[in-house]
Amino acid sequence: MHVGYARRVPPFESSRFPVRADLATRLAAVWEQFGEAGTWYTADERVRLAEVARAARGGRSTDANDTAEQVVVRIAARPATTSEAWVGKMVDALGSEEHYVEAMGIASRVVMGDTFLRLLGLDPLPFPTPRPGPPSRQRIDPRPKKIRSWITVGSALVPPFTQILVPDENAQTYPLIETLYMTGRDMEDSDFRRDALHRTQIELVASVLSHGNECFY
Repeated sequence: MHVGYARRVPPFESSRFPVRADLATRLAAVWEQFGEAGTWYTADERVRLAEVARAARGGRSTDANDTAEQVVVRIAARPATTSEAWVGKMVDALGSEEHYVEAMGIASRVVMGDTFLRLLGLDPLPFPTPRPGPPSRQRIDPRPKKIRSWITVGSALVPPFTQILVPDENAQTYPLIETLYMTGRDMEDSDFRRDALHRTQIELVASVLSHGNECFY
């Protein structure tokens, strides 16, 4: 069952650990956006992809029938098994890189949010009720050139540009990364601290998590 926005704010008061207010606000905003029409998928399709990604990440049966669902299953549950050939096959079946990028963004945010709450011992957030409206289907112009990457990312092979083909997805994913990790400006400071954690401690935690999740880019 889907619930209203106000009830989807993470119940951090039941957590044994203190949680920053900006994290609660960011997660609530990200979850609200799942229920809105995107650039290439309707709100119903986006919520369905989010549900499939959650099930796959949890090791549950997904019944992923269409290509977009196959994409979120692989990215959420077995990201290290992706390959350039597989990405190309998915892009061809979906009809565009943009469709792939939006599905990828949905899966990545579900994994980030669900993992964070699980580590706090909290239940995952319910997904919102889909709202009516068509996808915008807006392409960026001029289109970036494809460089040494499996999908078009522009001129820089760094995480902030992985979803550049679908700006609305990038606008949701990267701020969540910055809230959970650190901002680009923070990364320039080798002595950066967030609360009680020093930059070296933050990087150690990030490295362990990335290794455990077989993360690469």
